[in-house]
Amino acid sequence: MKKKIIIVSIIMLLMFIIGLGLIFSASSIWNDGEMRSAIIIRNGGVMDTHHLNSIIESKIFSLQIGGLVISLIGGFGLLGIGYILLKENNNTN
Repeated sequence: MKKKIIIVSIIMLLMFIIGLGLIFSASSIWNDGEMRSAIIIRNGGVMDTHHLNSIIESKIFSLQIGGLVISLIGGFGLLGIGYILLKENNNTN
């Protein structure tokens, strides 16, 4: 049982860290020049700046929401594991 809890807690911690990383690095992922060029090429080579910026902002927001969901799952998983360990500790005493 302890080995299973340790493995699950490591997975939840990694999910929490990856989610936070996505939240804080979403703008640097989508704001580089290569992504802008790829979006412009995909839309025929010519694009209004306002439209380009709105596409990039929506992609950044989507990535941040994904990171939020991943980090919430990891965080609540860690809280649940802490609760399980606390109950086990109280039952042994």
